[in-house]
Amino acid sequence: MALKYKHTLLFVDDEKSITKALHRLFRKDGYHIITASSGMEGLELLEKAERPVSLIISDQRMSGMNGAQFLEKAKKIFPDAVRFLLTGYSDMDAVVEAVNKGEIHRYLTKPWNDDDLLLQVRQSLKQLELVIENRRLLKLTNKQNKELDELNKSLGKKVELRTLEIRQKNVELEKSFVDTIRLLSSLIGTLKPKLGKYMGYVAQLARELAEDFQIDKEELDQIEMAGMIHDIGLLGLPDDILTIDEDHMDTEQLKIFMQHPVIASTCLESVERLNRVGEIILYHHEHVDGTGFPAGLKRDNIPLGSRIIGAVADYCKIVCTWPKDPEKIKQRARQYFGSAIKDIDNSEPEKMLEKIGQKIILLQANQKYDMDVVVNLVKKVKEPAEVKKVKKQKGKGVVKVGFEDLKEGMVLVTDLRLKDGRLLLVKGTKLKNSSIKTVQIIGERKLLDGQIFVSV
Repeated sequence: MALKYKHTLLFVDDEKSITKALHRLFRKDGYHIITASSGMEGLELLEKAERPVSLIISDQRMSGMNGAQFLEKAKKIFPDAVRFLLTGYSDMDAVVEAVNKGEIHRYLTKPWNDDDLLLQVRQSLKQLELVIENRRLLKLTNKQNKELDELNKSLGKKVELRTLEIRQKNVELEKSFVDTIRLLSSLIGTLKPKLGKYMGYVAQLARELAEDFQIDKEELDQIEMAGMIHDIGLLGLPDDILTIDEDHMDTEQLKIFMQHPVIASTCLESVERLNRVGEIILYHHEHVDGTGFPAGLKRDNIPLGSRIIGAVADYCKIVCTWPKDPEKIKQRARQYFGSAIKDIDNSEPEKMLEKIGQKIILLQANQKYDMDVVVNLVKKVKEPAEVKKVKKQKGKGVVKVGFEDLKEGMVLVTDLRLKDGRLLLVKGTKLKNSSIKTVQIIGERKLLDGQIFVSV
């Protein structure tokens, strides 16, 4: 029975032969052992102890202070310590007194059986370790809750600062439904650039995929918005949660990870027009076979938007967050395919990730993901880049312009960032005169890099 900690044991008996015998018995198990010849000496040792005492074995019949009295006082110093009473007499009154006042866990009679005593001590210490571990986990949970609360307050302050900055630059954003989500997406990109970039890719690909299902514009907008902020519930959690695949998280990581759709959905409840977006986010980790979370929904009971976001997000997570080194990519891929990854070309990491992402999504079709969603997703991402570019230009009239040529009504096709990578305006923003003036001032200060892609 392996123990996690090195425990300190205290043996108290006015017969030195007894404490020596106990010392010899437990020394081989690696415990830190201290002994006392009286209850008073035992209390002095407890008061001076530099480390917690895990277990106390005391004789009952001692001069000056009996075992029951000693254990009662010892309990006040180390309330968690396991307490054993050792007696050579059939004195039930003493046992009852020790149970009532000293709250002993066991009482033993002399002479004792070595094997039995060793087993009882190990079992008691194991139980103590469970208590200590439960307290540690509770403390950790409270700490994480506090950090999340502090992060929410910090996010609120950043929102205020961002709002003030926008007012100072005289930028008037439309107070529309979609722009609220875009602003929130912008803030996420500022706080967590990797998370913001990943969710931006999810939003773009999810909308393109949703268009294949011939749904109305309102639902398309809802799916795109859900993609923009679907993992907002990960804010405040450890950074490695984003990069670990869900199937390879340990129990504690998965327990924390499973909370994020509910957290995100709850954050959106106060805005009535975001209820549908919140529902898409809430169920984007449901699986068509019913093994997902948080509700265990199956197949068509899962909203279409959630099925789309679920598959697209997992694909984008591979493409955006996996390492870019070919050998590390193959190492991650072996967890899914074993030696079947030999046919994956390692000349271009980006193409490797795209191919692996497609294979993983296909592998779990009709179990984790909706088959129709998977088929259309793989078809979409396999589409040659030039074909995508032509389609985008035909459908949206995409052009490249300099900041001095921006006109009111133009829509950003890509995120507009400063040279240092900071996000200025998100993709999809419809430009107004006020925002154009701000962009032009920034451009004249040579803070923008290259031309701007817009649709007209």
